[in-house]
Amino acid sequence: MLHQRFWFVFPFAVILLIPQLSLVAADSPILGQLVDTSNLKGAEDIYLDGDYAFVPCRGGQRLTVCSIKDPAHPQVVSTFRHPLLGITSGFDRDGDTIYVTSMSSSRLLVLDASDKKNLRLLGSVPVGGKGRLYKLAYRNGYCFIPNTDLRKLFVIDVRDPAAPKVVGSAIVTPEDDGPFSVLLHGDYALVGTIRGRQNRLAVIDISNPAKPRLTTQVFGPEIGQVSGQVLDDRYYSVNWDKNAFLIFDVAEAGNPKLYAKLIDKRLGAPNRCVVAGDRAYLPMVDGNGIAVVDISDPENPRFVTSYQDHVLMQKTYGAAVRDNLLYVASRDGSSLVIFDRDQLEKK
Repeated sequence: MLHQRFWFVFPFAVILLIPQLSLVAADSPILGQLVDTSNLKGAEDIYLDGDYAFVPCRGGQRLTVCSIKDPAHPQVVSTFRHPLLGITSGFDRDGDTIYVTSMSSSRLLVLDASDKKNLRLLGSVPVGGKGRLYKLAYRNGYCFIPNTDLRKLFVIDVRDPAAPKVVGSAIVTPEDDGPFSVLLHGDYALVGTIRGRQNRLAVIDISNPAKPRLTTQVFGPEIGQVSGQVLDDRYYSVNWDKNAFLIFDVAEAGNPKLYAKLIDKRLGAPNRCVVAGDRAYLPMVDGNGIAVVDISDPENPRFVTSYQDHVLMQKTYGAAVRDNLLYVASRDGSSLVIFDRDQLEKK
């Protein structure tokens, strides 16, 4: 179902003084929102850490930290920019140590986030020397980073944050598709590919991080990108160019199987997936909003509803869930929007 919002025009001088001011209807599922065309420009994802949300911003070429202590009034705390960073894409963290990837410099940057108001660069390393780095995953002193153009998964030893170093790599695909996403499950990295004549979910054995190796590939007409989250040995994921919501059985991590799927244009080209309880939330690139899928019966996922706003949530990319709140970041909307999950389904 489509929901419309009403915009109120204020005098220009007032907007300059209070750029984050916006009005939310009393019956809206939106609890709070923040629009910042500088610090949230090109918001790529959103990651929660206590009272803070980290937002990598592709267009803004920065990593922005927002306070979400008061969900009704999120606000920017700080933003990190650096000549080595450029087009910011991937993110992961280990406590107060932050890992971010750059699409433009093909580098991994390691940051100290112990002071959220002042992120500091600790070290960096080129990952393959060239090529786009989209996502990354961290575990036990290592970062696992797909390089789309080189078609490889690189492993970086970050146990010394000041001197990260590449220690291994594995070919993900020998064809024209390129690795995009990476999720670690057991002794394996599950890597989704994009932009090929045939995309895939590749399984890389990382039991020895210095010697990763391709072991299995899963193909199918709707399989590609495969970006999402594992819950109870099921990998809930999406593929934007097929309007696909995909569920893989990963109980046997080295041998994932496509378990169920939902192909529905109402998903609006979903590009990420987060799950909570019996719901999956899908940011919609083309739909400019968020789609809700019922996963109470995993064999038969079902579209429930969507919330769309073609200004505030233009080209939605990131989503995160905590308790009853849903946090959504939009690339062209330059926004962070916080929803009440119960109210979202009542609209």
